[in-house]
Amino acid sequence: MTLNRGTIERPKSAEGFLSRASRLCGLITSLPANGPHRLATCLVLLIMILGMVFISWGVYTVERRLIDSTGYSLVQAAGDAASKLELAIAERQGDVEAFAWSSIARGHDRQALTAYLHRLLWNYRAFQWFGVTDSHGTLIASTDPSIVGQDRTGSVWFQEALKGHTVKLLDATPAREAHNRLAITFSSPIITVTGEFHGVFATVVEMPYLVDLLDRTTRVLQDVAWLEESPIEYQILNRNGELLADSHLHQEGHANLYAMGLPSARLVATSRRGFVEEAHLRRHLQVITAYAQVNVPQPESPLRWGILIRVDRDSVLKPIRSFLKKLILIAMLVLLPTAALFLWLLRQIHSKWLLATQESARATNAESALSARVDALDALVKAANNLASAQNIESQLQHFLEVAKSITKARYASLGILDKERQRLLRCLAIGLDETHVRAIGALPVEGGILSRLVQIEAALKVDDLGSLVSKERLPPDLPLSSFLGISLRGHGELFGQLYLLEKTTADGHVTAFTDFDEQILSTLSLQAAVSIDNLRLLHDSKDRAMRDSLTGWLNHSSIQDALIRELARSERDKEPLTVLMADLDHFKRINDTYGHLVGDLVICEVTRRIGEVARRYDLLARVGGEEFLMVLPGCNEDTAAEFAERIRSAVGDVAICTPAGSLIVTISIGGTVWTPGNVPHAQRLWETADHALYRVKERGRNGVAFVSVSQESLRGVA
Repeated sequence: MTLNRGTIERPKSAEGFLSRASRLCGLITSLPANGPHRLATCLVLLIMILGMVFISWGVYTVERRLIDSTGYSLVQAAGDAASKLELAIAERQGDVEAFAWSSIARGHDRQALTAYLHRLLWNYRAFQWFGVTDSHGTLIASTDPSIVGQDRTGSVWFQEALKGHTVKLLDATPAREAHNRLAITFSSPIITVTGEFHGVFATVVEMPYLVDLLDRTTRVLQDVAWLEESPIEYQILNRNGELLADSHLHQEGHANLYAMGLPSARLVATSRRGFVEEAHLRRHLQVITAYAQVNVPQPESPLRWGILIRVDRDSVLKPIRSFLKKLILIAMLVLLPTAALFLWLLRQIHSKWLLATQESARATNAESALSARVDALDALVKAANNLASAQNIESQLQHFLEVAKSITKARYASLGILDKERQRLLRCLAIGLDETHVRAIGALPVEGGILSRLVQIEAALKVDDLGSLVSKERLPPDLPLSSFLGISLRGHGELFGQLYLLEKTTADGHVTAFTDFDEQILSTLSLQAAVSIDNLRLLHDSKDRAMRDSLTGWLNHSSIQDALIRELARSERDKEPLTVLMADLDHFKRINDTYGHLVGDLVICEVTRRIGEVARRYDLLARVGGEEFLMVLPGCNEDTAAEFAERIRSAVGDVAICTPAGSLIVTISIGGTVWTPGNVPHAQRLWETADHALYRVKERGRNGVAFVSVSQESLRGVA
């Protein structure tokens, strides 16, 4: 017989001996090289180590043999119980087959058949119910008179009996005939002497009858010497791991040990028999569990159960552990005086060694701190150079956040940018935090709490335990709350952002408090970041002003030239049309000569405002002369451009412009051209063609719209 055996763990007692032995070896190697008592101490400690090793090995060997012996005994008991269970079920199958082939079962006298069933129930105590149906599935006789006449064609046992000529056995389930208690059901077709189907003979056997075999088996096991004080449990499982019988909890039909991950339940599904050491699901103790399969053959689907018998591992090992305690007590009485003397000697030597170790540790820590400061300062210099060379503010802020986190060894970092009124965080960058935390931090009000403290103070804010402030600070409840370091970012004395660092970590991953040096480094880094960001903002502002018309804010002459080249290249790539409009205010010189340049500037600003309301947000608008405007419309064909130009003409000329000199009617002339895919992209030619179309409008009397084709330069306009 082949037995399966689960993974065996090393006993805790052996692990304890080996760990103490390793500590003693470490103590030997740490003794001073010139100690006068080192040789004697080493010999004594070596003898102690060897003694503990041999004792632990002996205990381990005895424990393993005792566990193996217990496991084999349990496997034998489980196998015997499985064999008896198979035999009992097979006998019940034979009884059912004999009943089904009896002459009374094949007769038509229902009263005699009912009396016959009651005699069977009285003589065969294993069965709890008998019933006979006719060929149509109606109960014509039963040991329960209340169900006679019921239609049982829908019952599983009736359907199974229709499939063949042998006894059918259904796995243990809550049976209707057993008042919904767990029972296995036997059914057999009743065949007449002429071979015709006469009906079905059915009966049930409840689980307590079968469990009685295991009760007797466990009572025999209880008489074994090392199992007398150990509680022995047994369980019966079906092929799916569902509990059919339980000696203690009685959770039949309510627990699936296979789904709960019990190793023995998984093994019994694949192995004939064996034992394994595992953890008890309810008491969380180590147990030895033996398992055996119960296989009842059937023509189609054999009945397969599993039997588990377990005993506590500690109760099995109790004798050897009791002996070990006595052995240790005797050893202590003999070796304690000698050990005390050598312990005093070791203590003296150890104190000197400890003093030297402390001095060495202090020197090492000082060297590490100095090295950390040098590394931090070096990183600070590199960070300053990188911040100064950043091309945009977004990359500056991200780099600043990464450097601050790296230098201070923080686990989480967040950078908030305030709005102009300093009432809330406009945006929030983070490293190490998920999106939920970033949104929660970004939603924190500046007034009240940690954020307001950072606004009020110039220096950094350092908190060793942020968790104590959770309720008043309205921070997210699952945010990492321990050490905290925050500082405000100021440029030219104005607050524009705040930096938060959480959970400073050591080299071994433990969380510690931020240091004063971290605060100094962070303050210096924030000043450098503020200067770099201000410089980049000034640079971007100056570039933007150089590209814009100072009066209207539209693009100027050089900027629109570059933009037209880019848009033309994009339109060619995307195969989309591109419209260029050239506009000019009619008789604008009269306004300047009559009312002055201030009124003229006001008219130009109002005209550009009205055009901006009509234009799309991605249209490019430029002032290229005193009263001349150029408009680039991406993705716009000639029909759409004509409608757009007419709306501009109407928006400018149909409503008078209010000025200090009174209401003025100003009209506008618009010329345009459309580039379509397939033509040669030439920005200067488009500009010139639109300008040519503008002159066509002026020749026709102004206040109109005209388009000229780039290829044919034919005029088509609306006056």
